[in-house]
Amino acid sequence: MLKLIRFIGLVSQSIFIQFAHVFGVVAFVAAAALGWLRLPSWLVPVLAVVCGVVADKFIDESSVTGMLEKAHTANQRGGFLIVVYFVICAVGYIVGAYGRHYARSKGLPLALKK
Repeated sequence: MLKLIRFIGLVSQSIFIQFAHVFGVVAFVAAAALGWLRLPSWLVPVLAVVCGVVADKFIDESSVTGMLEKAHTANQRGGFLIVVYFVICAVGYIVGAYGRHYARSKGLPLALKK
């Protein structure tokens, strides 16, 4: 049980680091767009893997990671970043899908009309 709590804390810190680098926000918005547009949910793991690999290979995290050293060392493993981006993308997809449902139930326009 203690290991599960530590793992959740580590994932939370890593999500904070990814959002601080803005690439996590980009992945979240992309996943929310998938949910809003009602695209298939199997695209969420695909988006998570792509974002995790891109973040692992191309994003330098040295500017923010001084305060969260354990999360930084965990982020250096590519597999852990894929787990982090899976959480980000899954939550983004759910937010997008429920946002569309809420907009439809309140009678708000779902798209801009000419």
